[in-house]
Amino acid sequence: MLSHYHASFDVEDENNSHAVMLRLVGFNKRVLEAGCASGHVSEQLNAQGCRVVGVEIDPSVVEPALPWLERVIIGDFEGETVWPQLDGELFDAVLFGDVLEHLKDPLATLRESVKHLAPSGVVVISIPNIAHADVKLALLEGTFPYSESGLLDRTHISFFTKDSLLQLVKEAGLAVVELCRVTAAAFHTEIGIDREGVDEAVLNAALADRESETYQFVLKAVRDDGDHALATLSSDVVELTDRLYDEAKRNDALATEVVELALKVEALEIQRASDAKDLAHYRRQSDAVKRLLPTSLVQLVRRVVSRS
Repeated sequence: MLSHYHASFDVEDENNSHAVMLRLVGFNKRVLEAGCASGHVSEQLNAQGCRVVGVEIDPSVVEPALPWLERVIIGDFEGETVWPQLDGELFDAVLFGDVLEHLKDPLATLRESVKHLAPSGVVVISIPNIAHADVKLALLEGTFPYSESGLLDRTHISFFTKDSLLQLVKEAGLAVVELCRVTAAAFHTEIGIDREGVDEAVLNAALADRESETYQFVLKAVRDDGDHALATLSSDVVELTDRLYDEAKRNDALATEVVELALKVEALEIQRASDAKDLAHYRRQSDAVKRLLPTSLVQLVRRVVSRS
């Protein structure tokens, strides 16, 4: 049985959270994969030479993942079943792919995971953005449409914006060294907001937030050793990532404007050609009429026209 979270994906797609997580984990690592489900990420980690220990709460879905795992631990991070089985084990990467939002106390789990990091280990996290424009627009309509997966998965217990996610990571004793975004345009998520029913001013307000079209945040963090340089680096990484994202959005907007202007120019060129054709036609008709009229009448018409 496959988990309903199982999904095939393109490992080269930088706008897919699974592909981004794989890149952030890297190759030939020992990985603790939280929520391995039926193995759609485990398989790709294995292809990257990684040795994977999976953790999964639902025993009915893990069988397809077994070929890609060293072993699987069935249990709940917030119970007493997972961490005792990992006592003394260290990992190069701990991967929380859309897991922390399902926990009552994600901070406690994240702190515990830090204890299992190798000296140069990393924690990789993917988490949905509750501040996406579609969520805001749904709330303004007085709805909160739960679904089986996505931004408003009915099993989500904790909800995060960028700031609250960064605060969670900091409180867990970690420092962010890479921050990525997976984006989805407004009206293009599973929430299903109808564009026609949204006032233009309301839409502009919803889209004014930098993260209005961020669907998921994906980050890599390392243990914060208290070094000021690391803290400064982590802060700089987030700030520069934000600035690059803003610049990319501006470039996309400019590219859209260029396309729209090009279409307008093309339409004007077509209209100009049509007008030139019509003008030539009218001139031919005028010349034909002139040839049929007496010379005196033509001169009279010219005098009248010149006077007017």
